[in-house]
Amino acid sequence: MHRPAAQALACLLAVVSLALASPHASAQKGKSKDNPKCQPNPVFERFPGAVYSNCDRSRFQGLELEAARDPAKPDRNFETIRKEGEYWYYFDVIDRDASGSHPSPLELQRNFLAALKKGGGTVLSTPSTGTSVNYRIEKGGAEYWGSVGCGRGDSSACEAIMHKIVRLKAMEQTIVLSADQIAKDIGAGGKVVFYGIYFDTDKSTIKPESGPTLAEMAKWLKSNAATKVYIVGHTDMQGAHDHNMKLSRDRAASVVAALTGMHAIGKDRLTSDGAGPLAPVASNADEAGRAKNRRVEMVLR
Repeated sequence: MHRPAAQALACLLAVVSLALASPHASAQKGKSKDNPKCQPNPVFERFPGAVYSNCDRSRFQGLELEAARDPAKPDRNFETIRKEGEYWYYFDVIDRDASGSHPSPLELQRNFLAALKKGGGTVLSTPSTGTSVNYRIEKGGAEYWGSVGCGRGDSSACEAIMHKIVRLKAMEQTIVLSADQIAKDIGAGGKVVFYGIYFDTDKSTIKPESGPTLAEMAKWLKSNAATKVYIVGHTDMQGAHDHNMKLSRDRAASVVAALTGMHAIGKDRLTSDGAGPLAPVASNADEAGRAKNRRVEMVLR
């Protein structure tokens, strides 16, 4: 064989050998890119090699999770629990590593279990399939519940991660209770509950967005000019009892001041008082329940 031909053949064999040794070379060149609409995950750092392929977010949604009845046995005997609040969904595609491999579902699960333990989270369940974790964790003063696990792949390789997350909070009331509905509630039970009167945390100053609800309260009071009522403040059970009692009374007094000062309702018709945390309408065990307990009521005298 002539020398130039031998050199050409050697080069050709070298190229073929490289392609066979690195079957995922094209995948390494074309790394996936984040979906620009996806914001960072509020609970977990990004898994190595993962990108935000698809995501969704809702300011209020429910999420059902499996929780083990016995915390010592997180892989069996589940019950379904439901949590509501701000919601995130992620589908994170995992690029192959330098060796052309994906993590296994078990490797993925163990990583998230370790992260939860380090962050002080609680594992609700680890389904026996070994591909997911249901959890609860507190971060930055917020309470998160969610599930994370393999979203696509098989028993040996996980190609994507799926997250579903809820940050507990009560739904923001956007529909104002009308004067007509106030009349119905007063007629049916002698009182009406308002969630459209807003205060900053641990303060009694009424926030501007309370205006529409105060206007409807005043409308009903003006159409029932002979009626006298109690305005009663309520709090959740966080904090000291005496402090909450005072806070509830101060908030009720602020509502009375707004109705008399801004809407010309006679002072003799309104009496303010506070029940603090003593009359809850929901559990104080989570933020959604505590938000329902923080309210103002108008009660017939």
